[in-house]
Amino acid sequence: MELQQQYIEQAINLHNNNPVVDAHLDLAAELVYRVRNGEMNPLRTYYLKNLRAAGVNLVVSSVYQSDRQLLEEGYEGALWQIHVLQEAIRADPEFMEVRTCKDLDMALATGRIGVLLYMEGLDCIGTDLDRLYQLWELGVRGASLTWSRENALAHGCCKAGERIQIPGGLTALGACAVREMEQMGMFLDVSHLNDDGFEDVDWIAQKPFLATHSNSRRVWFNYRNLRDDQMRRLAARGGMMGLNGCRCIVGCEGDQDPLEMLCRHVEYEAALISPEHVGYGFDFCDSLSAAQSGLEISAEQGDALKDHRQIILLTAALLQRGMPETYVQKIIGANFLEYFRKMLPR
Repeated sequence: MELQQQYIEQAINLHNNNPVVDAHLDLAAELVYRVRNGEMNPLRTYYLKNLRAAGVNLVVSSVYQSDRQLLEEGYEGALWQIHVLQEAIRADPEFMEVRTCKDLDMALATGRIGVLLYMEGLDCIGTDLDRLYQLWELGVRGASLTWSRENALAHGCCKAGERIQIPGGLTALGACAVREMEQMGMFLDVSHLNDDGFEDVDWIAQKPFLATHSNSRRVWFNYRNLRDDQMRRLAARGGMMGLNGCRCIVGCEGDQDPLEMLCRHVEYEAALISPEHVGYGFDFCDSLSAAQSGLEISAEQGDALKDHRQIILLTAALLQRGMPETYVQKIIGANFLEYFRKMLPR
């Protein structure tokens, strides 16, 4: 997609003068790998420049564990991810941790990049729901029940590169976990949950839940994306859709233009559930994959966008395709800020 300079400049202006949020990034997991690789200051080295270039004000960092990490490290591994991320934030005056609405407002007022912590799957807690309270005390403010796999709480959907319908909803313990999370004030993420699990969450949950990094299944068929009726119910509760940037979820595996496909998801969702329920949650994975292997980021990308700097190009593409600036302003960050202000403790 060839972008005109006037829309790139308009996008830059929007990002420089309005809040920008990325609602999903595997930052904690990546930092652990990079620290183990002996790298110094990886948060600043790999992220500060790109986040600043895109005007990003808030990043929602997941605590994500692979199957192998869960087997070898379990709950202690999740705690270590939290520790490494928090130490990196404390060591860098350009960043600050966000646990409350006051923290969020302070990050915006001071120009520091806020980092909000949540669990991408609660596999590590096993059957011990008391660990939810331990995680809360450590600063975790949300969670998804599972990451594309079965655990004691729920069944996950298929992995992003697969197209398999996986049945099975929440367990009785999973239903209890939803109630406990809502009572504590944790937000609930349904990305990676299967369709049966979504139905159970919709039945049990009393507060707005969100999909931090899922797209439209109508635009691109993948069980990691949501159906129209699911998106409508999520929005009716005051929830949010975060645009995933993984190629196989976006649908740009072949000759499809990445910007074109990303725009199609945003435009379809905005038309279906209104622009107020759509935002960015890119799930940049190439950098995590590079950290795992101890290599530089490969030119062979799994991400539709290379890094946070290229968010500007997506915003420009939406503007060039005719989306009103007022809508785009909400989508790049204002919508997620409003959601987190509703969900975070005061």
